[in-house]
Amino acid sequence: MVVISNDQSLSHEARAMLNIPGVALYESRVPASRERNQAVTLDGMKKQAESIDESLRQINTMRSSDVVALGCTSAAMAIGPTELELRIHKVHPGACVTNPFTAILSALRALRSVRVGYVSPYPRELAEQMIGEIEAAGFRVPKASTFHNADGFIADDAPFISPASISNAVRKIADEAEVDTIVVACTQMRAAAIIDELERVTGKSIISSNQALCWHALRLAKCQDIIPGWGRLLETVA
Repeated sequence: MVVISNDQSLSHEARAMLNIPGVALYESRVPASRERNQAVTLDGMKKQAESIDESLRQINTMRSSDVVALGCTSAAMAIGPTELELRIHKVHPGACVTNPFTAILSALRALRSVRVGYVSPYPRELAEQMIGEIEAAGFRVPKASTFHNADGFIADDAPFISPASISNAVRKIADEAEVDTIVVACTQMRAAAIIDELERVTGKSIISSNQALCWHALRLAKCQDIIPGWGRLLETVA
């Protein structure tokens, strides 16, 4: 797993979800494409690809990984799955490749989702791009919610959005829109631990970037374990 250097949530959540006998998680970091207190843009996310090669070499290449994942939802969407796969296969030619955005789309298909609610910390341009990509994949997104702080920089603030605030945003969408699934996008969002409860309360399927990434990586590695406590997705085989 290649994690963005300023990400404070993915490593913690992934290690909790992937604490399974026989599964090993190896991690390297890629420098963030922007400075602190700098707005996140699509162009900035695309530049993330320029630094990924060296980070990939830091993952053990003597023993091939079954799966290599880029751990950034927006960067993966901006770079695109084809470019990302080409770069990863230069260093890890035999590995399956995933990223949070590809994993979210795979999760929506696996859960047979149709109408999707969307929660993210992204600025408008990035959120609209991602919603458009979700709709282009065949899903409807009738309701979206973004955390906004006019005086802040949401990419830096995202790790500090509390699970309670995320829960409130998800419940609001569940109450106000006719959706069957709600996506919480961004690996910085600390949502994984509250998914199980939110699904019980709302009756909706809940997908977070980190949960989807871990599920997709497991299934690509042909690990079909059912992992309770992290939502319906991690109890879904295919």
